[in-house]
Amino acid sequence: MKKDLPEKIAKEKRFEHRRAKLRNHRIEIKFIGNPIYQFRVMDVTTMGAGVLIKDDSAFLNMIKKGQIFDVNFISPQGSSPSGVYSVKIKHITTPYKQEHKGHRLVGMSILNTLGQT
Repeated sequence: MKKDLPEKIAKEKRFEHRRAKLRNHRIEIKFIGNPIYQFRVMDVTTMGAGVLIKDDSAFLNMIKKGQIFDVNFISPQGSSPSGVYSVKIKHITTPYKQEHKGHRLVGMSILNTLGQT
């Protein structure tokens, strides 16, 4: 039995299949009085996205579960979602994969589109 795996595996709650292994998908976030933050999108659907953020990022101290703000999805391939959206943070968790050690996975639910950039 591996020690790194949680004893209980959470039941899958997603309704849509997520596109994983994305290349160059980013999310850009700007809070007034702070620098622009840009993060890698790990997986995405038309309803939400998972964003990988380093544990020591100051950004993690600026966000909390349930918070709503605007983000810019950057998709070099032009695939959806792309543009500015209002999102809500659904969870901030530690990924169980060893390759993501030292990061947090921030799950965001897309509330509505605000337009293209």
